[in-house]
Amino acid sequence: MDFRLDFFIWHGWNATKPMCCIYKSNLKRLGILNVTKHEFDYAIVSKNHLKFFWIPDTYVVNAKRVNRPSKALSTEVLKVKINDTGECQLEYSVKLAAVIGCQMEFKHYPVDIQVCPFILRSYSYPYNDVEYKWVVENETLDVNRDLKLLQHNFYLSKSSSKLATLEVTYSTIVVNFTFERRISYHVMQVFAPSALIVMLSWFSFWMGLDAIPGRVTLCITSLLSLFTQFSGIRHDLPAASYINGIDIWMATCMLFVFATLMEFVIIKYLDKQRQIYFRKQVKGTILRGNSQMTLSTDVENGSEMNLSTPPLTPKLAWNIGAVSHHWFKPPSWSLDWVIKIDHVSRVLFPIAFFVFNTFYWPILLTRML
Repeated sequence: MDFRLDFFIWHGWNATKPMCCIYKSNLKRLGILNVTKHEFDYAIVSKNHLKFFWIPDTYVVNAKRVNRPSKALSTEVLKVKINDTGECQLEYSVKLAAVIGCQMEFKHYPVDIQVCPFILRSYSYPYNDVEYKWVVENETLDVNRDLKLLQHNFYLSKSSSKLATLEVTYSTIVVNFTFERRISYHVMQVFAPSALIVMLSWFSFWMGLDAIPGRVTLCITSLLSLFTQFSGIRHDLPAASYINGIDIWMATCMLFVFATLMEFVIIKYLDKQRQIYFRKQVKGTILRGNSQMTLSTDVENGSEMNLSTPPLTPKLAWNIGAVSHHWFKPPSWSLDWVIKIDHVSRVLFPIAFFVFNTFYWPILLTRML
């Protein structure tokens, strides 16, 4: 919510003849204005002698703190020039370092654009006494081409206005710093790794139903990796009550990984229910088969009719399952359907992730325009 700025401030103003006479006498008394020196040259006043002259009390309105870059050397200077008309032309420049506060909005992060004003005004003199103006009003500000920011493109604009504070109106000049965040850093550090983690979790669809440790471990590890990455991202942002663009992305990635884990839980539950149903069918078939009686007669020998019981031969589950019987009806969610759910998920999840990206990225990138 702030940025550091090292800057120079240049002031220029004219003093009337009575005040210029006082300045001229002070310069001679301090030994700065030499009679042998040309009268119309600039006299340079050091920091120790500034108290003998009027200096504008300019201060930064939205600065959190202001200090001087170097305490060993003087970073302010006053130049006094006496014109042939008897008036004085004064120039005062100072170099300062400040931390400028800025009310930033991160709803569109990481494609946000922040406009931070740098406001200067007099601390004690109202608009009627001191008025700040740019030397050239309509001239655009030049940006140092050698100045590079790591994650932002920045632009400058200037203006002048009036600011009312405690029923007092002050003259102000404003420099607007526009910071446009570069998305390339977040593509490599956030979007690409999280997308790869989501795709990595889809490998579980190609594992068998019996690979319980492998599928669960893969999904849980992917989910924890996304949580860790999301925590690192939120650590770099100020605490805010609203949702930004990267929150939606990370939440969607975690939702896809969680859905992959839930898909495995569902198909494993259906497979377990199928096995229980199949075992009940096999158990009932074995009991009915052992209790049946067979009737055999020998008509040719004229012997009496004998009633015999066949030997009790256990029928194995795989033998019963291999033969089609009218008494066995497989459930609608049999093994084929369980496997089909896994196969459909291999295609459905990538399509859903692709559809999400087709809506997410155009909306996100339009914020930069």
